[in-house]
This record gives sequence, structure tokens and C-alpha cells, in this order.
Amino acid sequence: MIPLKLQLKNFLSYGPDVQEIDFGPYQLICLSGKNGHGKSALLDAITWALWGQARKISGVNKADDGLVKLGQTQMMVILDFACNGQKYRVKREYYKTYGKPYVALDFGVYESEGKVISLTENKLRATQRKIEHTIHLTFDTFANSAFLRQGQANEFSKKSPKDRKEIFSQILGLQQYEIVKKLAMDKAKQSAAEKEGILKFQEKIEHELQKSQEIQSNIDQINKQLSATAQKEKNEAHSQKILEQNIKKLAEEKHNYDILTFKLEQLIKNEKKLQKTLLDIRDQWRSVHKQQLQMSDQKTLEKEKKDLILNINKHQQILQKKLQLKEQYLKHKEQLQIIEKDFYEGFNKDLQQKKLEVEKLQLELAIENKTFKDLIKNQCDKNAEKKQITLQINKIKDTVSLNSINKKELEIQKKQFEKRKEYYQKYITQGNWIKRELDNLKQKQILSQDKGNPSCPLCEQNLSSSRKKFLKAKFTKQQIFLAHRFARLTKIIKSLKDTLIHQHKTINKLKNAEEKNKLLEIQIKESEKKLQAIDRDLKNTSKNLKEIQNTEKETVKTIEIENKELQKLELKGQKQLLDHKEYKNTTRALDLAEKQIKELKYCPEVHKEIYHKLKVIENQITEYNKIHKQINLQEERKKKIHDLCISLKDIKKQKIDLNDQLKQFKDLKNKQQEIESLKKEIEKTLAKITKQKEALLHQKGALENEKNKLKELEKEHTLQKKLIKKLDAQADDYKAIAEATGKNGIQALLIENAIPEVEQEANNILSKLTNNQAQIMIESLRDLKKGGTKETLDIKISDSAGIRQYELFSGGEAFRIDFSLRIAVSKLLARRSGTALQTLIIDEGFGSQDEEGLALIMDALYKIQDDFSKVIIVSHLNTMKDQFPVHFFIEKGLNGSNLKIIKQG
Repeated sequence: MIPLKLQLKNFLSYGPDVQEIDFGPYQLICLSGKNGHGKSALLDAITWALWGQARKISGVNKADDGLVKLGQTQMMVILDFACNGQKYRVKREYYKTYGKPYVALDFGVYESEGKVISLTENKLRATQRKIEHTIHLTFDTFANSAFLRQGQANEFSKKSPKDRKEIFSQILGLQQYEIVKKLAMDKAKQSAAEKEGILKFQEKIEHELQKSQEIQSNIDQINKQLSATAQKEKNEAHSQKILEQNIKKLAEEKHNYDILTFKLEQLIKNEKKLQKTLLDIRDQWRSVHKQQLQMSDQKTLEKEKKDLILNINKHQQILQKKLQLKEQYLKHKEQLQIIEKDFYEGFNKDLQQKKLEVEKLQLELAIENKTFKDLIKNQCDKNAEKKQITLQINKIKDTVSLNSINKKELEIQKKQFEKRKEYYQKYITQGNWIKRELDNLKQKQILSQDKGNPSCPLCEQNLSSSRKKFLKAKFTKQQIFLAHRFARLTKIIKSLKDTLIHQHKTINKLKNAEEKNKLLEIQIKESEKKLQAIDRDLKNTSKNLKEIQNTEKETVKTIEIENKELQKLELKGQKQLLDHKEYKNTTRALDLAEKQIKELKYCPEVHKEIYHKLKVIENQITEYNKIHKQINLQEERKKKIHDLCISLKDIKKQKIDLNDQLKQFKDLKNKQQEIESLKKEIEKTLAKITKQKEALLHQKGALENEKNKLKELEKEHTLQKKLIKKLDAQADDYKAIAEATGKNGIQALLIENAIPEVEQEANNILSKLTNNQAQIMIESLRDLKKGGTKETLDIKISDSAGIRQYELFSGGEAFRIDFSLRIAVSKLLARRSGTALQTLIIDEGFGSQDEEGLALIMDALYKIQDDFSKVIIVSHLNTMKDQFPVHFFIEKGLNGSNLKIIKQG
């Protein structure tokens, strides 16, 4: 991974303007500048962009919150880098929100045309995995190899042997062996679990096979029970045969009984039928005899009928005459209407014309009246609207006078606000600077007063006790002075902030009042324009009202004159019609016909009553004729009654005979009940035997099935014995694979092979830094007190004083050892991990070296720079900075850190 271009915004000390740093053209770079100006922040930006991790900040729940510039809510880092001959871009953003913070991550690859193709996944974690897969590096591996962080150059050396081995595993890509080991162990466990399951099943099978003899014994016993049941079934079948013979005999007797019963029922039916016929004929004879006694004489009825017919004819003649007179009356009336019509056809033309003129005038009057009402309504509406607008104008004017403000006062308030705002920002900047200085003083005090290893905060050289006292007094004095200034500034800032908030509210109120007044003045002007328009409309309306009133008066006078003329015409027409000769004659004939109709005495009710009496007489005559026929049939009815009585006597005798014959079948019902009871008992016994037989057969079938299953289980038992042997062999194979690919197997061999390479590379660098005075040894095995060896990764250093542990060396010596080891590990990572890692980053740490040590480190850097495409060093030491051809100078301003490139040749 080679960084090419870095863009950052609001990241640590960098401000809201996007800062762009181009690493591309340079191979050996020195980042220089004062402490706290943002040198290490650039390296944190690179690691944060790639892995979302940077320096750890205490007292912050969310690490990313501590990376955002003070007072800002959003930060962004964009990194362009090269890896394996391909150019990539990663962009990471962080937003502070009131709820959960939001992080955005975009990853892409550059095309040949310079366009970025997105490789971003749906989820942030998936995108992060893709980045790490692309560069083949995790943050921990990078931090322990190619990145020597400030104050953590010994990060690899200080780690435990176990952690060192883990770093070697990641560098050498040994994770794949761990995966193989895990899979082999899983397979071995799976085989063991499968074997255990089979063994449990084998136990069940063996337990089941022990039941074989018991099952055969049960089958033999069931066969005996089945034989006994078959004998019982045979005996019951014989009893059933005898019962069937008795049932057949009983059925014949029942058949004879049913025949006799049927005959008796038929006789009873015939008897009832004859009795009914006898009663009907008797009732008919009695009815006819009774009517014969009640009937009147036929001659009397005929005479009454003739009188009624004569009376009806008389009424019909009167009715006919009345109808003729009515017809004449209607003809005269129709003729009179024709005369009136002919007369009025000529006379009505003038009358109709006059009526039309009157109606036309009345219509004009109605339209004028409606127009007058509409104008009156419009006038009222306009007056109401005028009144409302006037009230509104007065109300707005009152509001304007209440809200009137002094524009000069607003301008004064604005100028005061801007001036106070400038002072507030200036005090904030001063407060932040003082806070940082206080933090730096605390750090310096810690470094200078460390009892174990007191060192200078600037050069990191060891301090004497007198120098420690001097620095303590100096730092305490500075701290008191700065703390006093910070307290005063805090008080002033708080007071100024409250004033600014209050003044900002006042300015907003004044602005709002001014804007409201402007709007109200516009409303007043518009309302006045409306009032002028309403006044013009009211003048026009008053003028129109006067004109319509005058027109209405003239129309009313004209209508009165026309109505008088119309009345005169109507009276004249009526007089001329009455003097018409034919009209007079027709009127007289009509009156005469009406008089004659009234003189005729015809009563429809009387006519109707006579007609009803005639109908009654005719019905009586008809009834008499019918009864006369029935009287002739009376003798025949007497004869039938006599014959029916004889037949009923014969039926009674036959009934007595049949009842005597049925007495011999009186025990038939009891016999039938006995046979049915015996039949049910036999059927019940047979059903019980059948049920027992079925149960026994079912038990036998179940036992035989169980016997067959046991035979199958016996075969399965044999097969599973073979399978257990196979699983044992398979589990042993997988355990062997797991052991071979484990940390003490192939992984240990690969690490063992890589250690000489690291040792050689580290010793090459260390010999240059110590003039061949020191040598690093890395031991992968350690002898145990109880005998045997243990896998480890211990670091031992030999020098002129002999072999010593790493912890026994001074700070300067330890840094050279750490430097040599980290360079060696970085080269191993570049060669073995397949990442094409070509970047080395060293953040500070040179303060522990003397002039000779710094010269040797620089010489070593120049020699190893060919192994890396880019080497980035962070240092504030002039002796280091002057030896670099290019250094990026970082300076902190009011808006954040800024970077400029200085080329020294």
C-alpha cells in the first residue's frame, strides 16, 4: 500500500477548508513542524481512512468523536493509494448528530481514464472487509510492522511471545492453516459425535434383540388361544342353525296370521264405507223431504214475475226518453260553443293584442323592479365593504404606530453585535490556545518529574535533579499564569455569549417589526385603492337607482291606462254576443231541454230494486224445478237404504268368524320375542368370539412384525459395527491433519523458517547502527525446568557486555533495536504477505539518540529506502530535518493546520 494523495477536512487540528497533500512525486519525506501542529494527525488520517482507527483518546465514549475538530460536527478524509500496480480511492466521513452518529465509507478503483468505479458494499463492515482484503493488511499488522507510532516504537518488542507469533502468523498468511485445522477438528468432532450416536443406537438394538425369545413364546401362546376360540365359534354356529329352523316355522305362522288380519281389516273398511253411504243417502232423502214441505205454489211465482217485468219495461221507457233529451241538450250546448268561438275569433284579435301589450309592460316593470333591488343590495354590500376596509385601515395604522422603530437603533445594535462577535471568536481562539498550552505543560511536567526515567520534554535527554527543580518551578509559574488567564477568559466568554444571545434576539425582534411595518404599509395602500374604487361604484349605483325609479313610475301609469282600455273592450264584446240572433235561439232551446229533463220522474234506485226482486222470483222458480226432480228419486233412495242394511249384517257375521280364527295365534308374539332374544344372545356371543379372534390375530401380526424388525436390526447391527471402525479411522486422520496444521505443526515450521530471515535483516541494520557492537537473537524454543521444550518467540540481544534481555537496554539502545526489528518485519511483510507493501512510516522517537546515533539511523534509512517506494518520517529535530531532500512543513493557524512542501535539494 503506497499513499499517493490525502485530502482531509475538520480532522483533529485541520480546519473546514479541504487540505490536500500530494505524496506521489516523493520517495523520502520528512513531516516537520511544532508539537501539536498536526504532523501525527496526517498519519492518523491515513489509518482512519483505511481501517477507521487512529490514536486512542481517553475520556471519550466514541473514539471518532475525539477526532472531529473542536466546534465542528462533520469530518472527512479521502486517500488515494496504490496497491499491486492498481490505484484505489477510499473516502470516510463522520457526522455528529443529536441521536446516533453517522459514518459513511466509499471505496473505489481508478480506471485508465481516471474515472473511479465504486466497489462499495451495502453495509459498512462489508466495505471494510473488502478494503482489508484488497491491501491484505489489518490495522494491528500494519501498526506492528510498517508503522512506528509516536511513543510506540517498541510496540512489537514489548509484546508477549504469543502476540509476536500472532503477528508473524498474519504476516506469513498462516490463517489458512488455522482454517484447515478448525475444519479438521470439526470433522473429527463430527465423526466422534456420529460414532457416539451409532454406539447409543447399538445399545438400543442389543436391548431389542434380547426380546426375541419372549416374542416367540407369546406367538405360541396366541396360537393355542386361537384354536380354543375356533371351537367356541363352531358350537355357536350349530346353535344358530337350530334357531334359523325355528325362525322359518314362526315366519309361516306369522304369514297365516297376517292373511287373516288383512281380511279382517278389509271387512272393517267395507263396513265403514257402507255405513257412510247409508248415512249420505239417508241425509239426502231427509233434505229433499224437508224442502218439499217448505216450497210455495208455482203459479203464484209466475204471476209475480209478470208484474215485475211490466214495471221494469215502464222504467226503461222513461230512461230512454231522458237519454234522448240529454243528447239534444248536449247538441245545443255544442252549437252554442261554436257560435261563441266564431264570434270571439274576430273580436279576440284586438283583445289579445291589447292583453299582450299589458303583459309586456308588466314584464318590463318586473325586470326594472328586480334591477332596482339588485342595485340596492349592491349599494348595501359596497357600504358594508367600505366600512370594513376603513376599520381595517385604522387598525393597521394603530398597529404601525405601535410597532414603529428607530432604524438608527437597529443599525447600532447590528454594529455592536458584530464587534462583540469578533471579540468572542478571538477569546475562544485564545482560550483554546491556553488550554492546549496547559495540556502541554502537564505533559512536560510528567516527563520531567518521572521518578523512573526523567527526560527533557523537547530532546528526551535524561535530566539531573537540579534541572528537574528548575523545570518544575518554571512550569508551575507558567501554569498558574495560564490558569489565571484561562479562568478570566472563561468568565468573559460566558458573559459575552449571554450578551450575544440576548442581543441577537433583540435584533431579530427589531428586524421582524420593521418587516411587519413594511407589509402593513403596503396593505394600507392597497386598502385605500379599494376604497376609491368602492366610492366610484357607489356614485354610479346612486345614478342608476334614480333613473330606474323614474322609468318605473312611467311604466305603472302606462299599465293603468292599458288595463282600462282592455276592460272597455271586454264589456263591448259581451254585449254584441248577447244581441246575436242564432245565439239567442240556441240558448232558448238549451234551457227548454234542461227543463224537460228535470220534469221526467225517473228513480234509478227503484228501477234497480224491481230488477233485484225479479231475479229472486226467477231463482225460486229454478229451485222448484230442481226439487221436483229430486222428489221423483225418493223411492229409489228407500230401496238402497234397505239393501245397505242387509249387507252390513253379513259383514258383521264374517267379522265374528275371523276373530274366532285369530284366537289360535294369541301366543305368536311371545314366541317371536323368545326367538329374537335367543338370536341376539347368539349374535352377541359370536361377536365377542370374533372380537377376541381379531385381537389375537392383531397381537400375532404385531409380534410377527416385531420379529421381522428384529431380524432387520440384527443385520443393521452388523453393518454399524463396520461403520464404527471406519469412523474411528476417519477421526484419527482428521486429528492428524489438525495437529499438522496447528500452531506447533506447519505454522511453527514456517515461523521457524522466517525467523532467520528477520534476524539477518534486523542484524544487518543493527550492525550499521551500533558499529557491529550488538546482535539480535530470536529464540523459537525454550527449555523447561522439568525437561522438554516449549514453543515461544523470545528476543535476546548480545553486545560487548554479553547476552541480555531487551528490557535491560537504555532508551537510545532500545530504540535502535526496535527500529532494526520493525524494518526487518516490514520487509518480511513486503516479501511474504503478497501485499506489495512498499511504505514505511516512523513517527518521532529520534529524541533518544545522540548525534552519532542519529547519523547512523539516517545512513540506515538512506540504505533501505530502495526497499520501499515511500518512506515517511515525522520529526521536529533540526539535525534530522536538514538531512531530508523534501520535508512537509506543517503550521497551525486560526482556521486549522496548513501544509507547505519545502525542497532542500
